[in-house]
Formats: sequence, C-alpha cells, structure tokens
Amino acid sequence: MNTTEMKVAMLRKKVGSKEMADVIQKSRVSFDKKLFGHIPFDINEIQALATALSLTLQQVNVIFFDGNLPDGN
Repeated sequence: MNTTEMKVAMLRKKVGSKEMADVIQKSRVSFDKKLFGHIPFDINEIQALATALSLTLQQVNVIFFDGNLPDGN
C-alpha cells in the first residue's frame, strides 16, 4: 500500500478520508486503518476507490500493489 500516492490521488480529486470511507461503505476510522496499511483493502474496495478517484491501471498497481503486478507486455 502506497499511502503517499493514495493521498495524492485524493488531493487531486479534493476528497478526504470521510468521502473515501463512504465509497467503500466503511467508517472513516476503518478507512484510515486501510490507508495506512494496518488492514488490507479487498478487491471490491480497490475497484470502488479506483473508479471514484479515476485511477489508471498503472496508478492502481502503484498504490495498492506496490508496483508488483505484471504490466501485460
């Protein structure tokens, strides 16, 4: 989990933890635990956040998978 890049993506969209928590239907405290890597995001949450933040596949890879997913080439 790349917290810094996630925060940058949130800043670009001008949304905070509360709005992102609402996207994944969790409390702000639960979202923050996930944001800081204490609890992993599940795949449905990743999809919802990626959609809400208009993330590219590359950004999803960097933010949620530390750039470890293959690029498909």
